[in-house]
Amino acid sequence: MRPASPHRRRRAADIVQQPWMALRNPLPRARLISDDEVEALHQAALTILETIGIRCAVKEARDIFARAGALIDESDGRVRVGRDIIEAALQTAPSGLTLTPRNPHRAVRLGHDDFTTAAVLGPPNCADLVRGRRSGSLADLTELLKLTQFFNIVQMNGWPVEPLDIEVRHRHLDAAFAMLTVTDKVPYVFCQSRQRIEDVLTLCAIARGETLEEFGQRPGVFSIINTNTPLQYDVPMTIGVMDMARHGQPTLITPFVMAGASTPATIASAMAVTCAEILFGVALAQLVRPGAPVLFGCASKNVDMKTGAPAYGLAEMMRCTIIGGQMARRYGLPLRSSNFSASNIPDFASGYESANAVQSAMAAGANLLMHAAGWVEGGLCTSYEKFVLDCEIVQSIAHIMQPVPINADTLALDELADVGPGGHFFGSPRTLETVETAFYRPLVSTTQNYGAWVEAGAKDAAQRATGIWQEALATYTEPPLDPAIREELVSFVAHRKEQGGAPID
Repeated sequence: MRPASPHRRRRAADIVQQPWMALRNPLPRARLISDDEVEALHQAALTILETIGIRCAVKEARDIFARAGALIDESDGRVRVGRDIIEAALQTAPSGLTLTPRNPHRAVRLGHDDFTTAAVLGPPNCADLVRGRRSGSLADLTELLKLTQFFNIVQMNGWPVEPLDIEVRHRHLDAAFAMLTVTDKVPYVFCQSRQRIEDVLTLCAIARGETLEEFGQRPGVFSIINTNTPLQYDVPMTIGVMDMARHGQPTLITPFVMAGASTPATIASAMAVTCAEILFGVALAQLVRPGAPVLFGCASKNVDMKTGAPAYGLAEMMRCTIIGGQMARRYGLPLRSSNFSASNIPDFASGYESANAVQSAMAAGANLLMHAAGWVEGGLCTSYEKFVLDCEIVQSIAHIMQPVPINADTLALDELADVGPGGHFFGSPRTLETVETAFYRPLVSTTQNYGAWVEAGAKDAAQRATGIWQEALATYTEPPLDPAIREELVSFVAHRKEQGGAPID
């Protein structure tokens, strides 16, 4: 007997979604440290930049800083940046921006009270309960992009798995083409080399019906810059900051800080280093193009002192996220946070780690929640089931943010008087009229009692999530794309492959 197709419907999954909408976070922002302590972190970051400096691997960037008055030590590539340069950069870095993809109805805002989400990004592996764990392929990438398009709560693309079956020099072309055709949400670009950045930005411009120069006038993509903590910017990350700024596109400058490994083993020191490395990138972006959009990316955490692994989703990461929110507000920059989890499978641990991460992001006032759906194994794997389970977590958080109307109708005092003490409201006109819409309806979790759960197959959350992603793929509809634009995308990819693509420098 042939094995069942992973996309064959096992049951009619009840996929309950909120409509696509702009999300706003009305909650007061959490404060974990005082205003004086915020200023102490800032002053420590400035001292790091002035006296210790950042090692920068790209001479072009060092020259840019030298012209601005920074002190350069060419013997080790170290750049010492004065406070005046940092303060000037913070004056021109925008506090918010709009990203507009090929479908303008999928535009998102980042800044102020905005709360936006993006799919998982970067794992080399993927896994599901039907086919097991495996190296990522273009087919897997395409499926995960379809899930990104299908679920409304995932508002922007990531790069949900690396298509390792595609030759490296062509990989960015095939992956970007898939992203721009399978979805119409904001795309992502990896800053791995100058040529790769230009190729993907050109594809994104074509998808929007624009030239590369026109595309640079209106942000439409984003990229993550992970610094080499402690206090280093390597070649691809430095080039990424400069080239994305030149093209008017935002970077999420996110130091990979692990207190006890890449910084001293205190949260205070970890956050001071985080701020210093971000401010260096902000300054570089503003020196290249004043007004270039930059996000304060906080992914700081401690290291597990027993294993040396990043302690994703645990208490210290939550503390760093909240402090990161305070620092981002100090600098007037949008805040990027993440739905991180260290668990290897979609189990209870991954659930509470992700719930911790998402709730701390909400409390901190994060404007962009990266890796909102799918991340497991510390970022080494994308789980199809975790993708769905994360959508449940984030969708419920989005519901919490919605206004609660308090008025004569919603107080329903007349209805309460009609029923009186000891009655019930299961059959009241209001209940019957709003049975499907009155309250949040879960995507995966069940409110069945034990007997009904057993009768329905006694499936755990991951097993229910399997049915949902299968149903989502079976009912996915590709978003419309002008045939002429599709043909131009195809032609560009073919042309760049003929030219040799873009090997990693």
